[in-house]
Amino acid sequence: MGKKLAASAAMLSALVVLAAPAEAATRYYSQTVTGTTQSQCETDGWALAQQKQAEGYLVTWIGCGYSDFHWAGVVGWHV
Repeated sequence: MGKKLAASAAMLSALVVLAAPAEAATRYYSQTVTGTTQSQCETDGWALAQQKQAEGYLVTWIGCGYSDFHWAGVVGWHV
């Protein structure tokens, strides 16, 4: 009886280990989008945000602002 109980416990613990999801570290990515005009920058940034969203990522799109003689914005994504 003891051997059967031990074998059952071992099988159960093996199943729990196999069924448990793997811990995956969340990775964050970002890409700067630039343009000579605000409209160009916003269009490129929005297109990149939609592409990453279609790939299944959670996306953050920060619109464009004027800096150092060009327009720049940031698209960030993660799983």
